Amino acid sequence: MLSSVRLRHTRVKREGFTLIELMVAMAITAVIIYVAFGALTYALGVARRGQNRSEVQGDLSAVIDQATKELRETTTQKDVVGGATCYGVTVPPAATGTPPTGSDWDPPVVRHLNDVLTALSPVPPLSGTQEYAFDANKRLLEFYIYDVDPRDPTPDTPSLPLVKHRIRYGLDIPASGALARRYWPLAGYQPLQVTYANDWYNTLTSSWVTSLPQPVTGQVVTDFTVIRPAGSRGAVQLVIEASVQSASGGGVSAIRMVTQVTLRQGEDE
Repeated sequence: MLSSVRLRHTRVKREGFTLIELMVAMAITAVIIYVAFGALTYALGVARRGQNRSEVQGDLSAVIDQATKELRETTTQKDVVGGATCYGVTVPPAATGTPPTGSDWDPPVVRHLNDVLTALSPVPPLSGTQEYAFDANKRLLEFYIYDVDPRDPTPDTPSLPLVKHRIRYGLDIPASGALARRYWPLAGYQPLQVTYANDWYNTLTSSWVTSLPQPVTGQVVTDFTVIRPAGSRGAVQLVIEASVQSASGGGVSAIRMVTQVTLRQGEDE
């Protein structure tokens, strides 16, 4: 009788957990949850930064594609519509084809960020709270094309004659919703955006109808360079650079897109 009671008592004790065992199990569970949460957070961060990079690449690609399409329609005919010099690619001008004194090479004509800043503006690398100061009268790229009249009620099937357009690309600081500098990965640069303006010439009033430059990229651009290569007056090279956080989140990942456009009509500037 006593033996069977002891056996039952022993069996009951073995089916339970001690406080120490419970605390160890809880600690192990907490460690597993912490590691799993950390891995999930890291994976989500990598995915978010990868998506951000893809979006930036999409922005830059859209600008490159649009500028390429428009440049291929550049008019180089001296028709004096809009002014005697309103034709072809006017900014930057084509390389002269004449080598510098004492040199046997002809340098290309290059315009980028520093060329659209005011004379008193700081240039990168910036320090402290310095900010760029842009000259509203300067642009990186300017050229002329013939396109649909903005007043045409059926632009997809134009019923009005085409009109001359002046296309302008530049850089600017976002006016609102600017990316906070403390989150910007490059202390020596200020986050910028590429701007676009499409003016058109009104033959009825013999004047240009200008438009305000509008942003066409997100605020992650560091520079936009336009090159007129030496020895090729009909070519234009475009280089857009941006910076985003690297996939690991511990550094900066640079994005650069480059294209060269050969104008279909010969330059006669």
